[in-house]
Amino acid sequence: MDKAIRSIIGISIAILPINIIMIWYRLTQTKNFSTTDMTVYPLIFGGGIIILILLLNKYFLKDTFKTTFNSGKGTWYWDILIGIGLTVIYFGLFFLTRATIYQWIPRNQPLNTELINTMVDLGNNPLLMIIWFGPVLWIGISLFEELSRTFLLKCLWNIKENKDWYIVAIFLASTLIGVAHLYQGLAGIISIGIKSVIMSFYFYKYRRSSHQ
Repeated sequence: MDKAIRSIIGISIAILPINIIMIWYRLTQTKNFSTTDMTVYPLIFGGGIIILILLLNKYFLKDTFKTTFNSGKGTWYWDILIGIGLTVIYFGLFFLTRATIYQWIPRNQPLNTELINTMVDLGNNPLLMIIWFGPVLWIGISLFEELSRTFLLKCLWNIKENKDWYIVAIFLASTLIGVAHLYQGLAGIISIGIKSVIMSFYFYKYRRSSHQ
């Protein structure tokens, strides 16, 4: 089977379903996630998708972890420095978008308080805080988002080896990632999409994963 076809199948198995489910849920449900949901779901779904991506990458696409996620040259300490730099850029964009996009685009729905409520509950439960800021944050959220974005980009790039298509793929992937955060409103979709474009272009240029 042609690798481009296998890549499309890989996207259809590992990336599209979880994003479609999230978008559908946000469009049809009005109830916010509870602290338990915010703890359990990332571990179950995020961790599960990570395993699925790694298995598909190795046994279906026939690629190694390095060729897909970290094929560029670099060192662990340089990656850490880049990660810190991207974090600074990320938070700079956070405050910039709050002062611009979030002010320009009116929010026609109630403010989502899931994360705020979760932080309050964590403050009252030290064990839950350790779990949330440990495996939930680093595996269920950060690692899941980084691996899924990189896997999506690599699969899209396998469809057509062309620089213009690579750029288009970056914006397609970032649009999907932005829309998956529609509970933050239109401004949130744009903000997350912009941040994803920056991370994606970094990976495009250096072929090394580095999450904020």
